[in-house]
Amino acid sequence: MRDAHQEDAALYLRLHALKDTAVQAEARAWFFEHFDASSLAELNERYPRGSRERHLFAEFLGFYEGAGVLVSRGLLHDDVYFDAPFALELVWPKVGSIIDEMREQLDPAAWENVAWLAKRYEAWSKTKWQSKLEATPAERGPA
Repeated sequence: MRDAHQEDAALYLRLHALKDTAVQAEARAWFFEHFDASSLAELNERYPRGSRERHLFAEFLGFYEGAGVLVSRGLLHDDVYFDAPFALELVWPKVGSIIDEMREQLDPAAWENVAWLAKRYEAWSKTKWQSKLEATPAERGPA
């Protein structure tokens, strides 16, 4: 895999700015404060299609879907994305089983990039993640 470069940094900053748009901020706040479903049936019951909550759910996941496209296509280096504070490690445990059900029951392409991103993050965190204090060369370290 290629090294991260300035284009990754620029894309990261654009993605970070997208996260802070009004609709994404509202969707993120709703998700972390109110989302409570552990199955597709519960999602449909509590947040039916057409409801404001279902819209927020889709907006929130849309951020990760877009990020998954960028990372999977090599347009954004995975080290840059996964080292950023986008909270995928908090989101996937809450939505993973729901997305898996959607993909099995409704459409194999449903949120496929979110699922890919979560699986890639799991592998990345086990094989590539390092503490910055240990991984950063001395000439670029905090001291």
